[in-house]
Amino acid sequence: MEGSRDRDPLRNMNVPGEIRVEGPSPQRVYQRDAMEQADIPFSLRLSKPAYGNVEVCSVAAKSMPAEKAWISLGVIRNMDSFDGVLAGLSTGSHCLQFRIRDGVSEELIAEAAVEPVFVGDLWILAGQSNMQGCGTLLEVEEPMEGVSSFYLDDSWGIAEDPMCWYFEAVDPVHWSVPAEKLQEARLKERQTRTRGAGLGISFGKELLRSAGVPVGLIVCAHGGTRMTQWDPAFLEQEGHSLYGSMLRRVKVSGGKVKGCLWYQGESDANPEHASMYAQRMEQFVRRLREDLQEPQLPFIYAQLANFHSWDKQHESCWDFIQDEQFRLEQRLAPCALVPTADSTMSDPIHLDASSLKVMGRRFAWQALRIAYGASLPTGPRPSDLQWNADRTELTVRLTGLNGSLQQVDRAFGFQIKLVDQVWEPAEATLSDDRWAVLLRFNEHIPTAAMLQYGAGYYPALNLRDEWGIPLPLFGPLLIP
Repeated sequence: MEGSRDRDPLRNMNVPGEIRVEGPSPQRVYQRDAMEQADIPFSLRLSKPAYGNVEVCSVAAKSMPAEKAWISLGVIRNMDSFDGVLAGLSTGSHCLQFRIRDGVSEELIAEAAVEPVFVGDLWILAGQSNMQGCGTLLEVEEPMEGVSSFYLDDSWGIAEDPMCWYFEAVDPVHWSVPAEKLQEARLKERQTRTRGAGLGISFGKELLRSAGVPVGLIVCAHGGTRMTQWDPAFLEQEGHSLYGSMLRRVKVSGGKVKGCLWYQGESDANPEHASMYAQRMEQFVRRLREDLQEPQLPFIYAQLANFHSWDKQHESCWDFIQDEQFRLEQRLAPCALVPTADSTMSDPIHLDASSLKVMGRRFAWQALRIAYGASLPTGPRPSDLQWNADRTELTVRLTGLNGSLQQVDRAFGFQIKLVDQVWEPAEATLSDDRWAVLLRFNEHIPTAAMLQYGAGYYPALNLRDEWGIPLPLFGPLLIP
């Protein structure tokens, strides 16, 4: 036995060295499977060739006795690299410790560690500028370990605002300057940027607190983009299209996600694009689910908020998009609408940092409901319209309330449109149980009238439930 060991020169070549862990990277989140586990590929690079046993230990395995915590991964035979897969790591945070020991003497040759590495849930963040984040950087949501971001340069890190740095993106679709100008643009943006607070971090933190699951945010949003620019038909263009870039980034992240967050529509609220908005949204969601092979992929999206513009030329298109978004919630199930009508703004069209934090939590509450099985209400939704005998009082019954509506003396935002396009003012109050709004008129309202809630770029609205969730904007809606 001793003689055979002496005849194998490789066994005598081991001297202490260094290991560089090229993967997994710190802060990365791997999508867990139905068993709440994930397989994690790893890649080790050595400073010099070695011969011995490769082992790993996860600090997450606290219940294991110390002498059994190390798991054999295989044998390295006079090589300076070793790749493999750690199978079945459980949901949570892991510190992965690697070591190589001499195959005969069991002496330590090299060791290294990477932390934290997470098994949890990945969420796509897509759409335009309000998903990108345009709040001032004076009011950012504080980072939290366990909420990570897959940045546009394909690197993982703890999620910090701003998360979208276009000039640092791998994919050219995000560049607005020629490739030779990128370095200069990157430096300037890093030195001068003052906006970029978004909703993703508050979303991730709320999920982490409520579900106890690490969250990875795959940022894909790009400001000022229309649905035509997100057309799945451009998938083959890969990083030269928004949809192709998004799918490429999901693939690089492991190919599976928990769901998608979406905030977009401002650029479609015009005569050229508004009429096709719902059709394009449905096509986008269906194709995303098909391409990810997840027919029940949860899709959560925001309704358009206010737009402070003196030019009312396209105001009806804004209303139209909001109503289409209201109606899409049922057609795209499993899907959830996040109302934004109570938001405050950082400029005429972008939510400020404080409102984006609130929106992030609202996205998380909907995710808990449709993706994690939590027994939570949808938030206020109109469910039934009923006239009194002489059609002078309309009861708008609501469903999905968290508690009931907050008390108000007068409910703002409702109007009735008659067949001759004349708007009839209404006195609106709450029912005694605060689960309905009562609209009273001075005269009989004929059939074929239309009800609308929240018309215009910046309507005055005050209906919220006890969680502060506002009633979504809708209409015109035909009243029986």
